[in-house]
Amino acid sequence: MKNTLIIIILLLAACREAEIPLYSGGNNIQFVKNLARDSTTVAFLLAPGQTEVDSAFIVKTTGPGYPTETPYRITVDRQFTTAVEGTHFKLPDKTTFQPNAMRDTSFVTFYRAPDMKTASFRLVLRVEENDFFRPGQGEYRYKVFVVHDKIAQPAWWNSSVSTTYLGPYSDLKYQKFIDVTGIADLTGASASETRIYSLQLKYWLEEYKATNNEPFREENGDEMKVPISG
Repeated sequence: MKNTLIIIILLLAACREAEIPLYSGGNNIQFVKNLARDSTTVAFLLAPGQTEVDSAFIVKTTGPGYPTETPYRITVDRQFTTAVEGTHFKLPDKTTFQPNAMRDTSFVTFYRAPDMKTASFRLVLRVEENDFFRPGQGEYRYKVFVVHDKIAQPAWWNSSVSTTYLGPYSDLKYQKFIDVTGIADLTGASASETRIYSLQLKYWLEEYKATNNEPFREENGDEMKVPISG
């Protein structure tokens, strides 16, 4: 996250240094949100079982638009992008405004890759001039994505969840919880929902122990346990 903030600051500085204006006439194109407010994180941890995830970006035209379907151009800023096209992501085959449309939503496809387990990758998109559109304001010309598949304790796994439902956090327990339940995020879940998913892990651990005549263990060798009763 720190590196991403640095990149955003550098991009903003570059925009201001170049003094890129908003064109006063014609059809101009830009992302809908200021660069500093529109960084998107794609976490494969929150998409259990999926090998690819589509993430949206929205552009708008500041002019009157066109009466027919009209292409616009999006490119990868290679200077600030660390993700590899074809390995970590794929851009849409085409990007166009529908007739008379003032906005368009397109999608980047991100691929789950083994190196995302240990590293985050950055994709920086920018709008470019073509025969129909010119870039708008500098700070609206870029869109930043960060993609990873790293595991870490989520905010919802708080002291209450540890005490009542799942026990102390570990990366291995969280991964097993996702594998067993198909759920990675319990943000906003009710007590009954949290109980149901916690019991699923508890029953899996009991079945594993009965089948293998030994418990499923944490990485330090301790038996993995969940405190919920039922």
